[in-house]
Amino acid sequence: MTSHPDHWNRHYEAGARPEWDMAKATPVLAEALALAAASGLAPGASVVVPGCGYGHDAAALAALGFEVTGLDFAPLAVQGARARYGDAVRWAQEDWFTTALGPWDAIFDHTCLVAMDPDRRPAYAEACAGHLRPGGLWLAVAFHDVQGRPGPPHAIPRDDLRRLAEPRFEVLHLAEATRSHPRRAGREYLLVARRR
Repeated sequence: MTSHPDHWNRHYEAGARPEWDMAKATPVLAEALALAAASGLAPGASVVVPGCGYGHDAAALAALGFEVTGLDFAPLAVQGARARYGDAVRWAQEDWFTTALGPWDAIFDHTCLVAMDPDRRPAYAEACAGHLRPGGLWLAVAFHDVQGRPGPPHAIPRDDLRRLAEPRFEVLHLAEATRSHPRRAGREYLLVARRR
């Protein structure tokens, strides 16, 4: 069950590299940051990466001058992130739905939303709003095509992603990601949304 840390921890046992791990930050991070910069996000802002895994995206954000928290449900993921990147990032083994950490200026969500069971999506979006300062940005990369595989990840259609965000967020951008990793090209949406 994906709502328990043991499910995710199994993917990291014995230092294993999960199939979704790209061993470096996702290229779509640069695209998301360019869009977010147009909405005022700049180095020095606080950013959280939920479901950070081994921390590649969190470390890349820290290297750009953001104050970053890398958060994951799985203890072995957090241990692996700390071993790879040290203390440039604040690492935390926490449940996104219940963490008392934050609030932050932005969330960089690289497929964490679509790793959740679909019935948890409204609560996930609500947690995102609750963890952001007013006017904070939710930068989300979400699969719309999982190539027929059973989840996780679970695909989300564009209109469903918009409807999920709109009660608590103003959608500033929602389109096909143009800088996805080659293994994911043509299968990801990029959402930039401002907390109302």
